Amino acid sequence: MSARRGIFVFLVLLVALGGVVLFAAIVLRGSTTTVRPSTVLVYRVPTELEESGLAFESRRLGFLAPERPTVWDVVDTIDRAAEDDHVASLVLHIDDLDWGWAKVAEVRDALQRFQANGKDVYASVSGGGEREYLLASVADVVSTEPLAVLQLDGLTASALFLRGTFDKLGVTPNFASVGQYKSGVEGYTRTGMSPPARQALESLLDAHYEVLVDSLASARGFDPDSVGMLLDEGPFDADEALAYGLVDTLLYPADLDSLAARDGDHRHPTLAFNRYPERAPSGGPRIALIEASGTIAEGRSRESPTEGRILGEETILKALRDAASRKSVKAVVVRIDSPGGSAQASDQIWHEVRRCKRAKPTVVSMSDLAASGGYYVAVAADTILAQPATITGSIGVFGGKLNVLGLYHKLGLNVETVTRGRHAGMFSPFRDFTLDEQKHFQAQMEATYRTFVSRVAEGRGLDAATVDSIAQGRVWSGLDALDLHLVDRLGGLEDALAVAKGMAKIGPDQEVVVDVYPKTERTFLQRFVADLIGEDDETDMSLRFPPAIQACLAVARFPSGVTLALMPFTVDIH
Repeated sequence: MSARRGIFVFLVLLVALGGVVLFAAIVLRGSTTTVRPSTVLVYRVPTELEESGLAFESRRLGFLAPERPTVWDVVDTIDRAAEDDHVASLVLHIDDLDWGWAKVAEVRDALQRFQANGKDVYASVSGGGEREYLLASVADVVSTEPLAVLQLDGLTASALFLRGTFDKLGVTPNFASVGQYKSGVEGYTRTGMSPPARQALESLLDAHYEVLVDSLASARGFDPDSVGMLLDEGPFDADEALAYGLVDTLLYPADLDSLAARDGDHRHPTLAFNRYPERAPSGGPRIALIEASGTIAEGRSRESPTEGRILGEETILKALRDAASRKSVKAVVVRIDSPGGSAQASDQIWHEVRRCKRAKPTVVSMSDLAASGGYYVAVAADTILAQPATITGSIGVFGGKLNVLGLYHKLGLNVETVTRGRHAGMFSPFRDFTLDEQKHFQAQMEATYRTFVSRVAEGRGLDAATVDSIAQGRVWSGLDALDLHLVDRLGGLEDALAVAKGMAKIGPDQEVVVDVYPKTERTFLQRFVADLIGEDDETDMSLRFPPAIQACLAVARFPSGVTLALMPFTVDIH
């Protein structure tokens, strides 16, 4: 017995000692990173780029999970490197990007600021499509591998419809909506797009295509018509891409690193992008950056393979209150990347943003999505900024339930119900709405829609009739939203921070500290795993459903009868 106890004590001490050594190694490794003169930063661009770090309770490795890179992390690092005299250039290795178009624009803008400081950007694009090439195109030198294929062939967008499947399964959709273009229910009630839904999607695709063509033309020195003709000729193998001037050279990624680091017979030092030192603590004025990403729902923020990211109203309300109450925080920037969700939760967040605005200047920066409930939240701010490719608007509501009794019968199941009250069981999943219940539910939807319109009218300084005419559940690009006065100006996160500084009467050249909310602390184990596998590791140990399936499940997660301020369809333009 004593021998076993001795072995146990020895193992405990060994683990404890190992933990101390690892902790010290991690701390020392992070604190001793130095940037030598003429350093070349090498950035292996991650497949995923998020708005929030560890704000969610569930991650690919649970509590062990290292942080994934966020938009702010990447943009801030590039901007700091641009001002660092020891950094000479930046090399990007770009493969598949699962980013939205606005996120691509954010990082692209940061790269251009880097170049404006007289520094070169090199980009290796290993195939991919329009998103990958759009990011790479701004570089001073663009290369691809000899056997790569650039999938540049235009843009497509699609929507998933489940009605045919429901009919086969014996599931009957019971939904109500308000807004001619509020086609969120169409995925459940129709087998194809309605004319208004198709019109809205084609208009959105046109706007994205225009931004893509203009951006590529400007970056590569083409005229827009030539870019359009090139896209009609794609995809391109490496030799064709070189001949058409889409790339400057054919190099393997490692050879591009060598090219960037070479200076005659001298070789500049290289440093991995994720090892670039973090911003040093400063005592300057502070701006709160509140990251609001995911489908809006009650409770706390979280993430799951079925629902995707959930923006919990409890989490965001606490973040807004914390930022508003801190005397050191002089302004607030709310970064929204959300298709909407629960109308009630959206209204609660809207109310808190309005309270925050009374305490200090509050600016909204829109990422890929700020639609429906996401836009509802935004209109409470002092100023709204969007990227040209941001998807916004969708001022409308829908809700309902699925009657699964037919499916139960097909499976040999039966349900019998006893009720008291004329509308008892109205939201039961085992019967349809009665005609009276359908009218009552539709009236509730219309009341919520009127509230939504009034919130927008108040926040944007428009009359309700004008808002109603551009609402109706229609989604708009950031470009269109600017023309319609749904946003105040075009710009990214850096622009929003500059606006917030100005509103807080902070000098344009005065450095500020950006405090990211919701507050999250990395545990020792998270730091250990991050150091062990690398911050830019793309291994994802969680199961994830495709976006279209996640969108359907995102609606299904809400209880029957909940009013939703949610995008009319999942838009994946690629």
